[in-house]
Amino acid sequence: MNHLAEKVLSHTKTGIFTFGDVLTWLPHATRAAVYAHVQRALKSGAVIQVRRGLYHLSRSVFPSLVSTEVLANLIYGPSYVSLETALAYHGWIPEAVRNCTSVTSGRPKHFDTPHGRFSYLRIKQTPLMAGVLCASSSNGNFLVATPLKALADIVAARGLDWTGVQPLVSSLRIEPEDIDGISSEDFEMLDGVYYSKRARVFLSSLRKELNR
Repeated sequence: MNHLAEKVLSHTKTGIFTFGDVLTWLPHATRAAVYAHVQRALKSGAVIQVRRGLYHLSRSVFPSLVSTEVLANLIYGPSYVSLETALAYHGWIPEAVRNCTSVTSGRPKHFDTPHGRFSYLRIKQTPLMAGVLCASSSNGNFLVATPLKALADIVAARGLDWTGVQPLVSSLRIEPEDIDGISSEDFEMLDGVYYSKRARVFLSSLRKELNR
């Protein structure tokens, strides 16, 4: 097994690591030597580069699938997984989502990786993490929007004039019973959060229709 892969396995159970992690694990090595270790591991196929400075062990070394959601939080932040990606994670939409979309307070960015495209949208809100859950996978924890927040983000990001349940069923094919499961607490977490008027109108009209 590649030397760096052995180091990763001895220090983390997730299979995901950064260049900074390797510097910590090899405290007596120079930066150039650490870079050489990483390049050898990439060339051998033991390690996959997600983006500059972020890596994970390949399936030949670490058999568990790498969580797309965990990678999304690590590639660019602060951010949380949202929009259709979050709805798919929660099982609210039937289609698999090819690209992973997140919301950030930073500049909008896109990253093309071996795991597909990761997109980061800026949606003005205060605080950013209102209505965001901490979920877990075999590769660690990650931040993901509640279904209601993911819906509000869709409305804000795309400038949609959605009101009530009907467009959620017709456009996203969400089951009415899932929508009916939205609680008053879900709405309260997002009260006054969005700068987007469309998002605020959407949340208000949906809450009124659901009598929450």
